[in-house]
Amino acid sequence: MGKEITPANIREMRAPWWGCTAGRVIGREIMDETTRKDLWSAIVHMRRVVTSHDAAIGAPRRHAVCLRLLAPMDAMEADAETPPADTRSDADKQRQATSALMRIEGWLGYTDKTAASEAKRVVLDDAICVDTAGLISALRCVSDGIKGKRMQYRGRL
Repeated sequence: MGKEITPANIREMRAPWWGCTAGRVIGREIMDETTRKDLWSAIVHMRRVVTSHDAAIGAPRRHAVCLRLLAPMDAMEADAETPPADTRSDADKQRQATSALMRIEGWLGYTDKTAASEAKRVVLDDAICVDTAGLISALRCVSDGIKGKRMQYRGRL
C-alpha cells in the first residue's frame, strides 16, 4: 500500500529532484528538506557550469533539445526582468566557464576519486547510481563550495 494522499505528500512528489537519477537518490536517502535543497542546488550548479563550459568551447550539446520551436510564435519584447545582453568576448566567456569548471573539480577533490567520478557520471550523464554514499559525499563538497564554506575532506580513508 502507498502513502496517504496529503498536501505534504503531494508537494513532496512535485519536488524537482524526482525527475533525474541523482535527484531520486537524494530524495530517497536524505530526509531533511534543507539538506535536500542544498544537494539539489549542487546538482543544478554542476549541470549549468558544464553546459556553459561546453557551449563556450564549442562542444556539441550533451543531450537532445526537445520541443524547441525554431521561430517565436508571439512578438518578443524586453522588460525590466529581462536579463541584460551578454557583452563578454568569446575569450572571456571561455575563460570564465573554464574557471567555474575548475572550481567544481577542486571541490570534488575533497572527496575520493571514485565518489567524484560517480557524481560526474550520475549528475551529468543521468547514469544509474552504484555508489550512493559516494554521490552524496561529492554533492556535499560541491554544496559547501557554492556556499563558500571552509572545505573539509569527505572521502573514505
